[in-house]
Amino acid sequence: MIRIIVGKLLKVGTGALSVDEFESFLATEKAPNALTPAYPQGLYLSKVIYPFLDLPPRSSFSAILQNHSDAGWQPIK
Repeated sequence: MIRIIVGKLLKVGTGALSVDEFESFLATEKAPNALTPAYPQGLYLSKVIYPFLDLPPRSSFSAILQNHSDAGWQPIK
């Protein structure tokens, strides 16, 4: 879905799609006829924020991932 939204925003930026048309795609539940997703290269999820939930950050989970070593992995022969 993010790639589709970015693809539409690229069309807005080039003038191929108006801001009003883009907003109408977001407001309606009907998918547009032609979906043109953006290429995945360069797109990544950096952060998800849910301000209405007010969740504390879970730094312990990311610390586990950062300290994890790949020593247990064996190459495929």
